[in-house]
Amino acid sequence: MIKIFHTADVHLDSPFTGLNPRSAELRRNELRQTFMSMMTAAKRADADLMLIAGDLFDGTSVSRDTVRMLCREFETFGRPVFIAPGNHDPASPGSVWQRVTFPDNVHVFTSTEPEGIDLSDEDGGDTGVTVYGFGFTAPDLETVPIAGWTADDPGRINLLVCHCDMTAQKSTDCPVTAAHLTAFGADYAALGHIHNPPPPGPDNRWAYPGCPEPRGFDECGPKGAVIAQIEKKDGVSSVALRRIRFSRRRYEKADLDCTGCDSNDDVRVRIRELAASSGWGNDTLCSLRLTGFVSPALLIDTETLSEEDFGLFSLRLTDDTRPDASPDEMAADPGIRGALWRELEPEFESADPRRREVALRALRYALSALSGDRV
Repeated sequence: MIKIFHTADVHLDSPFTGLNPRSAELRRNELRQTFMSMMTAAKRADADLMLIAGDLFDGTSVSRDTVRMLCREFETFGRPVFIAPGNHDPASPGSVWQRVTFPDNVHVFTSTEPEGIDLSDEDGGDTGVTVYGFGFTAPDLETVPIAGWTADDPGRINLLVCHCDMTAQKSTDCPVTAAHLTAFGADYAALGHIHNPPPPGPDNRWAYPGCPEPRGFDECGPKGAVIAQIEKKDGVSSVALRRIRFSRRRYEKADLDCTGCDSNDDVRVRIRELAASSGWGNDTLCSLRLTGFVSPALLIDTETLSEEDFGLFSLRLTDDTRPDASPDEMAADPGIRGALWRELEPEFESADPRRREVALRALRYALSALSGDRV
């Protein structure tokens, strides 16, 4: 039996451009802390080896602090670590994979040509395990390096680690298919590239762990890594997978119905109620789309509300509410209100969400000013 800790898409040193500078630096530090937590968990789980399936780094620019942290963690782990560079951190000339000397227990697959390495135990004996892998050497990899390849010895526990895209046949990020993996014959293929992991392959023969820490609203929910346990008897293997959450933060998107709200205080109450009922806390980066029908003169102050303390790490608000007013009555109004409505009404149904938002805000600014409210 062998136990594997499988991670991918850590994206260390990500810029987090969507956050303010202070929050971005905090998130970069949290990425490093999450990686250290994974290394600790791998050791506590008594994993025999670690497989990192690409995009350990977010790009070619890697900080010295990050490199030092990695070398320290790998050395402390002490067991074999296999890394397959991905499209964000390819093993290109001058890359970190060529500039840095990692500890002896770390092997990096720096070629698109598949390579197989037989594992040895502490005494130098053969463990009956072979790890195969290949890496990106440029941001694009339109071929499938394992096409036409098979594991050398079906009697061994054969592992594959690689960065690939099983979601698009014409992908430029190594378009591996289920047929490729089945033909290769690995007992377990540790894959990377897909941040929101799909279900594992048949009999758990391959899996994406997803990213261990989300970085945007396209990566909602808790994230983590995979521990795979493999047994093989008489040439037949069985694979058990267990997912573990490591993310310190979670991104969540939702719609919030504000129908009936007459003031920003009413909207404020709705936000608090949703956060409480959803179990969101200071680990949550939340994006809310405000919907429903509200008072025509209500100006929802999304900027101020976004900066308030709702117990969340951060909050992003988009106002997509509509005026709670009868179109016929507004259009028939002989005064300025009616003139405003008739002028802006065609934009309310625009296919362009930005044009709709501008038109609705123009109406609200005008109606609010006519009502004597502070704009």
